Amino acid sequence: MSNNLFIQSLLITLVAFVGYMHCFWGSTMNNRPIIVAPLVGLVLGDLKTGIMVGATLELIFLGAVPIGASNPPDITSGAIIGTSFVILTGQKVGAAVALAVPVATLVLLFDNLQMMFTLTWATHQADKYAAIGDYKKVERVARIAGIGNKLILSLVVGIAFYLGVPVIKDVLAMIPEFIINGMDVAAGMLPAIGFAMLARMIITKELSPYLLAGFLLAAYVNVPVFGVALAGLVIAALVFFKELKQQKEQVIVDDNEF
Repeated sequence: MSNNLFIQSLLITLVAFVGYMHCFWGSTMNNRPIIVAPLVGLVLGDLKTGIMVGATLELIFLGAVPIGASNPPDITSGAIIGTSFVILTGQKVGAAVALAVPVATLVLLFDNLQMMFTLTWATHQADKYAAIGDYKKVERVARIAGIGNKLILSLVVGIAFYLGVPVIKDVLAMIPEFIINGMDVAAGMLPAIGFAMLARMIITKELSPYLLAGFLLAAYVNVPVFGVALAGLVIAALVFFKELKQQKEQVIVDDNEF
């Protein structure tokens, strides 16, 4: 049992590292709950629950995106620990939310401490090498500090999983109640912010008919959400190929050499 837990902890650490390294691969969004939660499900042998928890937490953290110097809760750690808790204890999917939000906030505080001290020190080192024109060492410091930061966060998640949920709950119990209440309020606002961000992109003069069509299909024809999504995919493909054809026709017609 101990060896199995150790192997699972290593795999959970690897899942966390893949999630945290998303920015090194062009912001692939591997850190989102919809990605890491199913991976946790694979590690723990319950992919179905992993997908369900990932979808639930994705809705909760939909508005959790970094804007400027403001960092949102650490969604990767929250999703991994929340999913692990549900799978290992057999709790309902909603229980992941109660654990994911405070864990994500706690790990964010730890990450901010790293940025204040470790990454700041690395920045000063890079400045020294830049002053003497040694760009190779500047690049080396940036890579080591950046990857090292993600590796440390991954180890924190792996150790938290190894220690178990009771230890995590004891740590969370040390946090003052007013902070927990504030996090609960923030967690309740995040889905609304996420929906508002999506609505701002969707509700335009050009796209509003498609939004209305999807609503009518779901409300009056009883088409499931997946069916509406497939219909949207077909419409998007038709519009894309139509515009592509029009662009090709314009290129062929435009024979003006001047």
